[in-house]
Amino acid sequence: INIFNSKKKIYKNLNYLLNLLESINYCKDLVSEPANVLNPVSYAKKCLDLKKIGLKVKVLDQTKISKIGMRSLLGVSQGSSNDPRVVIFEWNIKKNSKPSILLGKGVTFDTGGISLKPSGGMEEMITDMGGSAVVVGSMINAALNKIKKPIVGIIGLVENMPDGKAQRPGDIVRSLSGQTIEVLNTDAEGRLVLADALSFTEKKFKPKFMI
Repeated sequence: INIFNSKKKIYKNLNYLLNLLESINYCKDLVSEPANVLNPVSYAKKCLDLKKIGLKVKVLDQTKISKIGMRSLLGVSQGSSNDPRVVIFEWNIKKNSKPSILLGKGVTFDTGGISLKPSGGMEEMITDMGGSAVVVGSMINAALNKIKKPIVGIIGLVENMPDGKAQRPGDIVRSLSGQTIEVLNTDAEGRLVLADALSFTEKKFKPKFMI
């Protein structure tokens, strides 16, 4: 489709641009949702709906995450009543293809855990899943615009809450890579989520690169 504006400039590839706009708006809507609406479980369900645009979507629940050995990610989520999820999106994956990988942190709300954040501005921590939203939007764009390259998106979804079961400063966890991590501050949760996501992705997909 070609469209002319008042200066007779041609706008080409309108469908591509509209698909891109849809992807961006979906990303924005995810980031804007309050934490009582968007938690790891409800977020994962929304992701499953994206199968209808051609994405292959797989959700790992807490049992599967634990069986795989993502103890670093699980440590972040253990203070929350909302179970964690890991969502895997695949687009144009073929045998022996080395995909490009997009990884995103999906902390649907970040209180800081036992290392509690100051109350002022804490409501903005609904945006701590913004990295995961960018991954979701990018995968939507890949599917709608039928990108020819193999792409995988991985998002780790957790809620970081203070609780009697929450991870404590000084706890030591063993990540999927086999390395131990001493948690000095429970508000440094993002690196714990991404550490296991990176290890899982590297082992499973043998990627060309990871972002």
